[in-house]
Amino acid sequence: MAEFCSVFPFLTQSEFEGACKDIADRCTSAQNICWSAIRLLTKPDGTGLRITKYVDVPSPLDTPALADLEESLEDDDPPRRDVSTCPDSSPQEALVRAKPQPSLQIDYDILLSPTYQVPVLYFGLRWYNHGPLGLDEVYQYLVPERYRQELKSVGIMGGISMGYHPDSGAPAFFVHPCNTADAMVNIADAQSVTPGSYLLIWLGLVGHCVNLHVPRELFA
Repeated sequence: MAEFCSVFPFLTQSEFEGACKDIADRCTSAQNICWSAIRLLTKPDGTGLRITKYVDVPSPLDTPALADLEESLEDDDPPRRDVSTCPDSSPQEALVRAKPQPSLQIDYDILLSPTYQVPVLYFGLRWYNHGPLGLDEVYQYLVPERYRQELKSVGIMGGISMGYHPDSGAPAFFVHPCNTADAMVNIADAQSVTPGSYLLIWLGLVGHCVNLHVPRELFA
């Protein structure tokens, strides 16, 4: 028989770690998970969970400016390009299409807050082989437009804050956990929530605001 959360709407360290392992095990047995990778973060003071996603979007770092395109077209020996698959394309279009769309890498770390005793979602994003991106890019690439104002004004699940990752010490974004307990009370029944279901419900609440959607296979 499943054990329910002993201190709902909070989680103990052991309950949180068990929930992380449960999600990792579900991902291992499920197929076609939309996440690129998932692994347990084992550290001396406890276990967490890291979810990685890769999203192909155009990067301003690798998108040639129009002036650069025009200059390359005027060279005596322009770069070789293949337009055989699209004979009606202009040379400018061919050059742009030849540029691969780089992957945006997003790392989400789920940790237990020692202060609030609820999960906290830390995250960072970067272009592949480039440095981390800032808050403007977070709202541009991760936060759906319908949630932007709510997060900026510290909505029901708290706003996006900037701080230091508890493990690495590197700068990271996180969804502030100040309203997490109240939100869980409003949507979940203390008599029927296990640590595993608690973490999935919480992840559904927080994750969808920053482009981290829970695969339906995990609810099976």
